[in-house]
Amino acid sequence: MIKDKGDVRERIISAAMKVFSRYGFFKAPVHLIAKEAGVSKGLVFWYFRSKRELIIEVARRSLPLEIIDSCLEMGLNGEKILECIGKGYMEKYKDPAQRSLLLHTMALETLYEEITREMNCLCEEKLNEVAEKVFGKSTIKGRVALRAFFGGLMCYILRKPKDIDENTFVKNLVDIVINDVKNKR
Repeated sequence: MIKDKGDVRERIISAAMKVFSRYGFFKAPVHLIAKEAGVSKGLVFWYFRSKRELIIEVARRSLPLEIIDSCLEMGLNGEKILECIGKGYMEKYKDPAQRSLLLHTMALETLYEEITREMNCLCEEKLNEVAEKVFGKSTIKGRVALRAFFGGLMCYILRKPKDIDENTFVKNLVDIVINDVKNKR
């Protein structure tokens, strides 16, 4: 008998993340996810009514939303919230499987409206919240600067430069964003 349903569900999600990162969302067979989780294929479908439902759950988790939410919940302002987001981003996407899932998730946006909503939340709502914490209000210039910030983080995790460590990169990126917006006011 299953003692903790949450543990089994999380084991399935963790296994799906590993398998999806290797094979992609569409080529990954559910039987491999079940094998990786140490459960039957039927149990995977007990927790997730369809492969689509499992894909959406894994795709949501691959996005940096929880990093931004965590930093916002800390009540940080100014450059401190950007440093928090930058460090969280570097930590999460240090894992090659997470990087792979992020790219696979970005490719899903046109196929799944749930992922489109999550991406909109990230690039609109969360970006506005962060802009208010960083700059005191959400302006076009601030939102553009934050999009550049997130683009810089993405570029770093996809093609880590040989001559810049994570901390130096985040610090310089934060300085550029903060100083550029301050100087343009």
